[in-house]
Amino acid sequence: MAPPATPAAPSPQARFELETFGFTVLPAVIPAATAADLAARLDAADAAVGTDYTHDGAFARHVANLPACDGAFLALVDHPAVLALVEAVLGTDLVLGSMNARIVRPGDPEQGFHADVPTVHRRLVGPPIMGQAVWMLDAFTSDNGATRLVPGSHRAATSAPPAGMAVPHVVAPTGPAGSVLVFDGQVWHGGGANRSDAIRRAVFAHYRVGAWMRFQTDPTTDFPAERWDTMSTRQRELLRMVHGVDQRNAADYYPEQFTARYD
Repeated sequence: MAPPATPAAPSPQARFELETFGFTVLPAVIPAATAADLAARLDAADAAVGTDYTHDGAFARHVANLPACDGAFLALVDHPAVLALVEAVLGTDLVLGSMNARIVRPGDPEQGFHADVPTVHRRLVGPPIMGQAVWMLDAFTSDNGATRLVPGSHRAATSAPPAGMAVPHVVAPTGPAGSVLVFDGQVWHGGGANRSDAIRRAVFAHYRVGAWMRFQTDPTTDFPAERWDTMSTRQRELLRMVHGVDQRNAADYYPEQFTARYD
């Protein structure tokens, strides 16, 4: 079994930004070479099981359940630098609702603003109930589809801008490959348009708590039994595999639905 990840205190600045603005960027969490290796592994997974999908006006490639596709992605599940920040804000009673990838191709348009927490579940006081850690396998730039966010919108009462309202204050954080964008699931966000000549690959680690303790994608789907022996204790907890990989969990989507709406 892999050794457990060592807890690390999150940066006070990162926590301030996440709680105040709804998002923050952790620069160069993993080396560029590691990000490049994961990007190559993602390409292989995309060729094997990737799908085209449309969500809020955006066209892109989607690869679901990355820990089942390649064990190398397990290292991102409980990476201490990222998980410490997520747990500091959401608490430790979590599941990894999904770990999927979004690949934005040259010419793919921008995505409409939305939140990952529906209006009916939005929490305007207290800690959030969902968070995203977006691993930049390629550098996020101003022209290759960097995720766009609306600062402070995690405190809005609705999961999207009200009809007829302009959204003039938008930020598209950038960073080198290996950086991680962490945001509150209630923040209005959307993928940017890719105006470059190269694809932009990112992994979305989707943590849920409280009312969101159902998975988005059941991590046990197609998960190799032998991979369980390589997992850390915290990985098994976050994926609800403490007792093995042979029990399906309640999830929003299963493989036959992978062309439906995704984050």
